[in-house]
Amino acid sequence: MTNKLLPTGLPTLDKELDGGLLPGSLVYLTGDSMTMGEIFLYQFIQQRPSYYVNTERRPEYILNDLKQFGFDVSGIKFINIHEKYHENVSKLLDRGELRDYRIMDFFIKQLEIIEAKEINLIVDTITFFQHLDIKRNKTREIIDKLYDTVKRTEGLGFLYGIKDENRSFIENEVINICDAVFDISLIKKADKTSTELTIPKARNRPIHGNVLKFKIEGGIIMDTSREIA
Repeated sequence: MTNKLLPTGLPTLDKELDGGLLPGSLVYLTGDSMTMGEIFLYQFIQQRPSYYVNTERRPEYILNDLKQFGFDVSGIKFINIHEKYHENVSKLLDRGELRDYRIMDFFIKQLEIIEAKEINLIVDTITFFQHLDIKRNKTREIIDKLYDTVKRTEGLGFLYGIKDENRSFIENEVINICDAVFDISLIKKADKTSTELTIPKARNRPIHGNVLKFKIEGGIIMDTSREIA
């Protein structure tokens, strides 16, 4: 097995992982909807060419956010699920369940034609697919296809999931197959709120158990002292 590691692009996070992640690692990034967890996706994109699966927003809105933070957008290629599912629906004869199956088939085909190596595969959000009106075996098929695609391309995959108090069985299946989990939380105290990241799971990587606090200021600033004013 190779000893090569791929950095995430965040030095503090890479240090926590003793250098980064093994090529082919699939990561579940779960975050409270108020933490702006997608900013981590933007940081990861800066490290290598990326296929960005957009489900919730149009590419131009995501690109605008990236530019506002001063990030480079030249290495991004979108797999535009949002357009296929929402914007083209008036042109389709199908609705409901059939529509959900067709978007899954479209996504699988898009993954199969990726040939580039050492890329990021970003899914924003995986929660979208978990809520489709499809049978469990079809959801499992897309999870397997994502895992296989990341292994085949020898890069890193990041599945962004919106945190819920009660995790569904499907979400637990996604977490189980993923090689690592990055958990982003919003911590509320009497006088302030803070955001922090923990790594509860990492196959073949050390788990030190540290809490990494961060703030968003022209990107992510991670604080090793554990205290951000």
